[in-house]
Amino acid sequence: MYVVIAGAGTVGVPLCSALINTGHEVVVIENDRTRGRILERKIGSIVVAGDCTKLPVLEHAGVQRAGVFIAVTGEDEANLAGCQMAKHIFQVPQTVALVNRPDNAELFELLDIDLVVNITNLIMTRMAGALPAHPLLRLMSLTERSNEIIGIKVPAGAAVVGRPLKEISIPYGSVISTIVNQNGHINLPKPDTVFESEDEVIAVTPTDAMKALWEILTELK
Repeated sequence: MYVVIAGAGTVGVPLCSALINTGHEVVVIENDRTRGRILERKIGSIVVAGDCTKLPVLEHAGVQRAGVFIAVTGEDEANLAGCQMAKHIFQVPQTVALVNRPDNAELFELLDIDLVVNITNLIMTRMAGALPAHPLLRLMSLTERSNEIIGIKVPAGAAVVGRPLKEISIPYGSVISTIVNQNGHINLPKPDTVFESEDEVIAVTPTDAMKALWEILTELK
């Protein structure tokens, strides 16, 4: 099957590898040229540079002959618009969209996206009942086990509490993707996001940097 993936991030790259390994023909649309070049070095010349909400970019990626269009960028607006264009302009039989913000999931479903994947719900389901008792939780292996999605609970009195993300030396290759505070509020962290006591941090990290990231986020003052 010919598959078009929009987004070469932490979801799109391993998904691309998995589909290729199972015999599918895959093209990836990526707006960030650096990410696109990195993916090309790993997999080959299958990347189309550009915005997945632009008609010429979709045409260049061959969406018109795709069996599935999968939008997994970090922007819900782009994922929704890309799927809508794939379905209604190019008549792609099946569309799949990643929802980064849980409150957008209902809108995606109302607008006839065939499969809506709420990443926050998936992660929180796997974390339920486990993270409070275990400061480090391995949630999922990515890219042939060289990367992990992990959960770390920031203890009271940790050195990072009260400090913004931009001041913390995160290990190379690690990305903090979601922070859930003790009231259950979900934050998509920015450089100025401040760590709070009892935060539940979800991160993507190389396996060999996992312990270092845990130590940084849990070290006491």
